[in-house]
Amino acid sequence: MTDTKSPRLVTEGTWVFPLLVLAPLAVLGLLTDHSQPWLAISWGLFALSTLAVAAGWASVFRHGTRGTAAWSTCVLVHAVLAWQLISLVWQ
Repeated sequence: MTDTKSPRLVTEGTWVFPLLVLAPLAVLGLLTDHSQPWLAISWGLFALSTLAVAAGWASVFRHGTRGTAAWSTCVLVHAVLAWQLISLVWQ
């Protein structure tokens, strides 16, 4: 008997969680003043998002990826992650 189940390929859904963490952080960073508690929370959320991106890459290496939508979302996540890192370092 053979297994007909398709392999778990990485889709754009893999990269949604890091974007959900970074998007409000980016918007609030543009609209508010950067106080000390805000910076501490920002670094924590940045670290959480970085761990989620690392988990996404582990899935890509393990299962592969499918389609251009997944790669487009991956590029978007990495662009926002780089922008947030630059923003946090300059604070």
